[in-house]
Amino acid sequence: MSASAALTNQIIGFIFQQGGYAWRNNSVGIWDAKKGAYRAGAKKGVSDILACWRGYLIAIEVKIGRDRLRPEQEGFLLNINHVGGRAFVAKDFETFKADFSEAVHGIPPLPVS
Repeated sequence: MSASAALTNQIIGFIFQQGGYAWRNNSVGIWDAKKGAYRAGAKKGVSDILACWRGYLIAIEVKIGRDRLRPEQEGFLLNINHVGGRAFVAKDFETFKADFSEAVHGIPPLPVS
């Protein structure tokens, strides 16, 4: 398993443990055997991890080592933050936990029904 996949799994597990819901968003192209080429995913730049935390969308882009944000990824993160969601880049688990804590700070608990 790659370092990126391991960090992704660790983050998803952490969010579940904290009471949220998270999943790995697969946005890579799909091989089209008839065309002999890859078809683009639904939307370029969508973050690696999408989560719901107390009714808020959280987008997390995983970047390890020299991996850098592409313009589409940066735009996606900016758009999520602009509309009231929470979005950030995770480079390692300890930094992720600090960034997650900051991102969800102030989000009130869901009402009990």
